[in-house]
Amino acid sequence: MAYDEDLANRIRELVGGRAGLTEQKMFGGLAFLIGGNMAIAASGQGGILVRVDPAQSDAMIAKTAARPMEPTKS
Repeated sequence: MAYDEDLANRIRELVGGRAGLTEQKMFGGLAFLIGGNMAIAASGQGGILVRVDPAQSDAMIAKTAARPMEPTKS
């Protein structure tokens, strides 16, 4: 599955003005990097990937529908 172009455009609208922003295809989707680090991506499996502070990840998972990324083998 290709990433959702509409979702990618919505992400662009939100982060488009950030200094050091680049886009790169990865994980079968489109990642948005700030200063060379992935911040958010339109996933190739649907939905979004969001990089969060590891200290906040358990709390985010507990109160949202978020779940940890599980890398798959190709």
